[in-house]
Amino acid sequence: MKKVTAFIVNKRNIILIFFIILTGVCAILSNHVTINHDMAKYLPNTSSVRKGMDIMEDEFQEQKSSSLNVMFQGLKKSEKKKICQELENIKGVSRVTYDIDSSDYNKKGYTLYIVNISDTEDSKISSSVYHKIEDKYEDEDIAMSGAVAEKNKTVLPAWIMIVAVGICFIILIIMCESYIEPVLFLITIGIAVMLNNGTNIIFSSVSNITSSICAILQMALSMDYSIMLMNRYRQEKKHENDKVIAMKKALYKAFLAISSSSLTTIVGLLALVFMSFTIGKDLGFVLAKGVLLSLVSIFFCLPALILLFDKVITKTKKKSPNFNLKKLGSFSYKIRPISIFKGNLRILYTDKEQDEIAKVFPENNQMAIIYNNKDEEFVSKYCKNLDKYTKVDQVLCYGNTIGQKLTYQEFNEKLDDLNTDMNIDNELLRILYYDYYNGNKKVKMTFNDFVTFIQNDVLSNDTFSKNIDSDMKDNINKLNYFTTIESINMKRNTEELSKILGIDQNSLEQLLIYYNSKNINTKMSLNTFVRFMNNDVLTNPTYASNIDSNAKNSLKVLEKYINKSNITKNMTSNELANFYGIDEALVNQLYLYYYSIHGVDEKLTLYDFSKFTIQSVMINEEYASSISEEMRTSLQLLNTFSNQNVIMRDMTTLEISNLFGIDENLVKQIFLLEYGTKDNGTRMSLGNFINSVSYLKNNTTYLDNYDVTSLLALASDTTIMNNPNSY
Repeated sequence: MKKVTAFIVNKRNIILIFFIILTGVCAILSNHVTINHDMAKYLPNTSSVRKGMDIMEDEFQEQKSSSLNVMFQGLKKSEKKKICQELENIKGVSRVTYDIDSSDYNKKGYTLYIVNISDTEDSKISSSVYHKIEDKYEDEDIAMSGAVAEKNKTVLPAWIMIVAVGICFIILIIMCESYIEPVLFLITIGIAVMLNNGTNIIFSSVSNITSSICAILQMALSMDYSIMLMNRYRQEKKHENDKVIAMKKALYKAFLAISSSSLTTIVGLLALVFMSFTIGKDLGFVLAKGVLLSLVSIFFCLPALILLFDKVITKTKKKSPNFNLKKLGSFSYKIRPISIFKGNLRILYTDKEQDEIAKVFPENNQMAIIYNNKDEEFVSKYCKNLDKYTKVDQVLCYGNTIGQKLTYQEFNEKLDDLNTDMNIDNELLRILYYDYYNGNKKVKMTFNDFVTFIQNDVLSNDTFSKNIDSDMKDNINKLNYFTTIESINMKRNTEELSKILGIDQNSLEQLLIYYNSKNINTKMSLNTFVRFMNNDVLTNPTYASNIDSNAKNSLKVLEKYINKSNITKNMTSNELANFYGIDEALVNQLYLYYYSIHGVDEKLTLYDFSKFTIQSVMINEEYASSISEEMRTSLQLLNTFSNQNVIMRDMTTLEISNLFGIDENLVKQIFLLEYGTKDNGTRMSLGNFINSVSYLKNNTTYLDNYDVTSLLALASDTTIMNNPNSY
């Protein structure tokens, strides 16, 4: 060991130059060390959060969006709008959420802006936005929080580092026997810190916490090694005039004490490696390496610095205080039982208390729940229960968004929530719902029910009354007199009969003369009159010649309506249409409408509804005329974006082009910008494609010549659409 210490002292200048060069190299390398800001990556594999995040990374695409909360203090009303506009104009910002009249954004002299960024929180764009806001408003009293802030803020600000080093320097100045000694100690530790930072390049990444605090901890853990060597050198100089020989002896005799102390520290730090929260491994390895490099720097660099500045050390010699610590030691020993209370110490695992914005504007926290598709029904119920908690603002899952079963009353409301422009008439929705569940059933009603329903419900409904011409409306009104036994057997005078049957009153009076010896006041029921006309008048050549052919045909038809069995019989739509000679398609549609307005309690998902409408309704002549081309297009898109199998599947440029009805060259250009390849076989999911379009349109000029309005309208829904089971 003496040979080693002698070599270090004899070659001290060469060694010092080597370490200075190595420090410069490490200073450059330290800028290339990957800093990890995501603490979730250090969660143990057995953690439910870690398992869930692994599933999300494997199954769902990362969304290119993030947000940053920016809070100002003491802004005037005119300044608030100006700053909102300034924030929106920063490159990379997709929009700024702010309402000048809402207490959610204005409270107690503070103003909150939510800056939405068109990329992930750990991207260069987000980092650029964060630092631009920080620089632009450095003279303002602002605070920032959110995912982007957490990724970019330093754990320990620079001023804390300066204060820590300053306090350490002051203590050393007071306690050391020379004014120059603290400078030499800090230089040696500074070399060790830089060596440690640079050699962190050997790790795939280092946490931002480790990167921020390792320098201070390294200084605190290894400063005493420098002091131990300096004290030993001073002791040896008392017995040896040659400073070089004194340093050799000091280095040799201090080696065992310093290395033993450092080894204890290194082993203690390596114990962190076994923490289940693997940030311990990150801290343990980096700090253990730092202590080891401090030991190396003290053995190889400090001897050279001490010998180089030996005369200066002697000239700047001073008295150091000598404290009597016996009483303090005795007191510390006596109060040792107080250590039993250490178990009651509360430990904070988050830095949220440092969030100044949360002190003014309560923070909204999001939680993602990952579940298996087979548990869909259970999770839907579970989400409904979660939504009942007062602290829960909103719960989103596949079961209560695009996978939610809806009544026809809820259908249009859900379409509005999903930002679609489609709106379907409620009456048509009721029919479609009823037809979906009861289309194969033969429903029946009496003729009276049918006619009454048309008069009370159909003729007053704009959707259906337009399908009934004026002649049919008149006939329906007339048929109302033939729908019940009471109505057809009621005694009526010639004026009433004339109005109902549309026969001239004078002619009716002549017929009644024939019937009852000119008794014009005699009343006759519809039943009696029709039978009399068909059985007596039309069979008598004298009177039959005075009745035109249309009237004769009408009287023959009316005989059906005065038959008791006919008007009381429950008939299907086909039976009624055939029996009474009414358009069969119209009657079928009216039957569906009749039963739908009596209440449809069944529910459909958006996908079930759109699929049924496309595959069954659009090809049905009864409904086709009620569905516009615009609605057809919207239903096609709804069917696509409510189908898990479709939205999760990667598509080629041709498939996406056909789906949206846009030029394939535009799709290829977007693929090229996204993947940097012209390979037509490259595939992309719908959500990723729409997000790419949204990003390019809002942040670049590539799509200025293309109309992508319809795609941008869908961009706000792609989070749910692409991750239907993610939360």
